Amino acid sequence: MENSSLIQIKGIREGLLINAESGSWDDRRTEILNMVKQKETFFKGARVCLDVNDSALRVKQITQLRDQLSDLDVTLWAILSTAEATISNARVLGLETSLPVKKETKEPKESSERVESTGEKAVLVNKTLRAGYKVESMDHVIIIGDVNPGAEIVSAGNIIIWGKLKGSAIAGAEGNLKAVICAMELRPTQLRIGEKVFPPQQKKGKTFPEVAYIENDECKIELWNKEKGR
Repeated sequence: MENSSLIQIKGIREGLLINAESGSWDDRRTEILNMVKQKETFFKGARVCLDVNDSALRVKQITQLRDQLSDLDVTLWAILSTAEATISNARVLGLETSLPVKKETKEPKESSERVESTGEKAVLVNKTLRAGYKVESMDHVIIIGDVNPGAEIVSAGNIIIWGKLKGSAIAGAEGNLKAVICAMELRPTQLRIGEKVFPPQQKKGKTFPEVAYIENDECKIELWNKEKGR
């Protein structure tokens, strides 16, 4: 809706989403407030969710912006971030730290379709999943695109991602420990197969396609190599 060097604004079901992911915090805060003042009629009474990406915000910084927006009749109700400090401080202030998920269960939307092969079924989603989007299926799930932080996939079967996994993926949700999770890049916020939760993935530098699986009751991740039958 609005596009500048520091912020972007778009409408979502819950109100307005303000992306303020880069630049100094003071500059971003100033630009947000200036835009609200310039478009007072548009913003009046609005509920705002703020995405600050990996910026670490202190309680004082969040409180200051919340109060300044409140003075302009705008409610800051949520903050999205990949920084643990920001998430923790937002929760201390009673703010939400994620958007309500949009579930995709038995009836896939027009962006997805079912694929059947050798008697097994899969849900194919041909797009990138952004924050707040959830795919939930009793079948295998195939994603042609990335899974961004804040997005979630839950499958009773396997999860195959032809892109980057940076959100949450839960395979074998009904207890199938033979399920696998494959992605061109594994950097998940949560990775789980059945009840087995994988430890956080700390990766730097070049990445390779990988597959996560359970073997001998242990969480394992290795190169996605078809010659190994995975």
